[in-house]
Amino acid sequence: MEKLPEKVLMVDDDRNLLDSFRRQFRKRLNLETATSGADGVQAVQDGGPFAVVISDMQMPNMNGIEFLSKVHTISPNTVRIMLTGNANLDVAIDAVNDGHIFRFLNKPVETDQLYQTIADAVQQYRLITSEKILLNKTLKGAVDLMADILSMVNPVAFSHSSRIKQYAHTIVNSLSLEDSWHYDLAAMLCQLGYISLPEDLVRKVAEGEELSQAERKHYTSHPAMGARLLKHIPRLEVVSEMVERQNDNVGKIEFQGKLSNQNKAILGGQILRVAIAYEQLISQGMDEQAAIDELKDNPANYDPILVETLALGSQNRKVEVMTLPIDKLEPGLILDQPIKTQAGTLLVAKGQVLSQAVLFRLLAAEESGIVTGSVRVFKVT
Repeated sequence: MEKLPEKVLMVDDDRNLLDSFRRQFRKRLNLETATSGADGVQAVQDGGPFAVVISDMQMPNMNGIEFLSKVHTISPNTVRIMLTGNANLDVAIDAVNDGHIFRFLNKPVETDQLYQTIADAVQQYRLITSEKILLNKTLKGAVDLMADILSMVNPVAFSHSSRIKQYAHTIVNSLSLEDSWHYDLAAMLCQLGYISLPEDLVRKVAEGEELSQAERKHYTSHPAMGARLLKHIPRLEVVSEMVERQNDNVGKIEFQGKLSNQNKAILGGQILRVAIAYEQLISQGMDEQAAIDELKDNPANYDPILVETLALGSQNRKVEVMTLPIDKLEPGLILDQPIKTQAGTLLVAKGQVLSQAVLFRLLAAEESGIVTGSVRVFKVT
C-alpha cells in the first residue's frame, strides 16, 4: 500500500499506545507523535503544516477539546479527529463546536478503522487545500489580469487602486482578519466602476476639485456599478458587496472572531472608506501624519479604530526608493513617477504597482522607442 505523504500528528498521553501506532503505520503514514496537548501545540507551530491531527480526549493539563481548538486557531486547514474512551453527548457537542472535529472514534479502535479514518481525513485536507489554491491562485490570477487590463484603460484610476490596496492590506493584516483575500480583492477592484465615469470627472476627483451636484451624483454611483460587474462572478459575492458599501456610513462591527458574510461586507466597506480617503489626501499632497489627523478629526465618517490601525501599521512600513532601467524593473515595485510616451500620452500612472503584464507593456514600449530612460520606483516592506 502506498504511503500517504501528508504529515499526520497523533497526540496521546499513553506512550505505549503511540509506540504501537508508530510501528503499525510506519510504512503507511508520515506519522509524528506528541504525549501532551502542549507538546502537540508546539509541534503544530514548529513542524506544520499537518494534514491531520488525532487527539485523545482525556489528557492532563489540556484535554482533547482544548488542544484541537488551539490547532484550529493555529492551522485552520488541518483536519481534526478525536479519540475518546468516554464518549457522551456533551463531549461530542463540545468537540464539534469548539474543536471543529471531522470524525469521532471510540477507544479501543482497530488499526484498519483508524487508518481508513485518517485516509478519509487526508482526502478532506486535499479538498480544503485545493479549494484554497483555487481561491488564492486561479481566481486571484484572473482578477489580477482583469485589473491589469483596466489599468491600461484608465491608468490614473487604477494607480489609485494600487495604493488603496496597500493601505487596506495594512489594516486587514494588523487586525488579523480571516479570509484576507476578500478584502485585498475588494481594495484592488474598488475603483472598477470608474470605467463608467468621464475622464474629466475622474481627474477632478483625483485633484480634489469641487464637483457640481450632477457630477457628485454620477461619481457616487461608481461603487454600485463596480459591484454590479462583480456580483455574478462565482465566489466574489462578498467582495462585490464590500465594493458597493465603500461609501456607507460608519457601522459598529466587531473585528474579532468569525464574521458573518454580511458583517464581513460591512467591515470591508468601512476599511475601503478609510483607505480611499487616506489615499485621496496623500495624492493631493498631504503628508501621512496630516492625512491621519484629518481622518481622526472626522470619526462620524471614518471608524476611529480602523484609522488608528492604519496609522500604527504605516509606522512600521519601510520605504526604499530607487531608480532603475526598465529592463531591471520587477513585479511588486511601485512607480514613484508617471511614465509617458514621448508624445506625452500617459502609459502608466504614478503609484501603480508593477505587475508582469505592465512590465511586458513597458518593455515593448521601450523596444519600440516609445519610452526611454530609467524609472523611479519604491519598495515597501
